[in-house]
Amino acid sequence: VLAFSSVEADAQFRGKGLSANYGSTDFNDFQDEVVTLCEDRTPNEYFRLTIEGDCRSVVRCDKAGIAGTIRLAKVKCPSGLAFDLERQTCDWKASVNNCDRLSKPRLAKPNLHTVEPVCPDGQLQCGSGECIAREFFCNSRDDCQDGSDENVCRGDEDPNKSDVCNPAECFLPDCFCSADGTSAPGIAEGVLEIANVPMMITINFNGAVNDDNMRELYNKLFHIERINPNGCTAKGTF
Repeated sequence: VLAFSSVEADAQFRGKGLSANYGSTDFNDFQDEVVTLCEDRTPNEYFRLTIEGDCRSVVRCDKAGIAGTIRLAKVKCPSGLAFDLERQTCDWKASVNNCDRLSKPRLAKPNLHTVEPVCPDGQLQCGSGECIAREFFCNSRDDCQDGSDENVCRGDEDPNKSDVCNPAECFLPDCFCSADGTSAPGIAEGVLEIANVPMMITINFNGAVNDDNMRELYNKLFHIERINPNGCTAKGTF
């Protein structure tokens, strides 16, 4: 169980990681510090505001504040546990060796977006300055001196990501795409009803995974009475 709350301009955090204004409790000053703290951080990265205390409390940057402001969402591990920055999860305190650090090491990023080209065609610039072939990015091997070629491999960051599917250029039997994910081959032609299209569902949940809760969850979702329209039982894996 994790406790979530929102961090306000509270004096307990002044001078403990939010120190740019030396004790100011003015909201605008506090908000400026939050923006600075959250710069270049992903929304799911937890970090500490202080190394004092019992190593249980961390925060992450939440951009769903009022009027689009960035706020700090606080998480506190249960008693007896500490937050491991490297693995981004709570663990037994004896197993956590980074309570003396405020955050994970910042990863070097390549220079993918420059005003003028800085590398020959087909190459991109590493954060350390050298140019390497585009295909070397996100190949699970550090080709840049600073390893920055492997630090932009999620979502829209990947320079080698697949192009967005264009229905005007994508035709069966070689290709099919649905811009909003609500269509499937044969639906528009009336050959297949949307209710009979097989689906893959991804379920995400927070918390520890163990044999007991996984067995209970699996059995609740995938019991033998839950079947697909074609009569096949639902299956799942993780």
